[in-house]
Amino acid sequence: MPCMSYATIQQLTERYLERDLRHITDPDAQALDAARAQQALDDATAEIDAWLGRRYALPLVSYLTGLPVGSPIVLVRCACDIAIYRMQTLRPADDIKDARQRYEDVVKLLKSMASGDVSIPEVKLRSDVADNPETQAIGLPEFGQPDSLFGRGNR
Repeated sequence: MPCMSYATIQQLTERYLERDLRHITDPDAQALDAARAQQALDDATAEIDAWLGRRYALPLVSYLTGLPVGSPIVLVRCACDIAIYRMQTLRPADDIKDARQRYEDVVKLLKSMASGDVSIPEVKLRSDVADNPETQAIGLPEFGQPDSLFGRGNR
């Protein structure tokens, strides 16, 4: 079953004014282009999974009815902010400073989640990931000095 988006178009319209969404999805700003908005939400979900799949078992939430049941609110916000940023980048005349800042903040948050500095409540870690990021040393190089070959204990 393909992974559904972490946010719905309804959640996107609850977070952003419809007028603003019309401007970034429709060149004529007449109506919200739901297909374009859904594609941006799907792309945002893929980006979130790319960041977090290193630490968390994917998909991050279970889908029982076709809607992202139980999506942590932080993932809804992340998906909406990424989608808005991605849609605004397609419009060359727009000033995307605010959307870019939100996007950079989301990426910073996703990096913190992927490293284990920030947790996502009720989301299952991958089986090969330690619960405590401090003790996670799987695949990491170890640094130190080898035992001396010429020391007193080797005579």
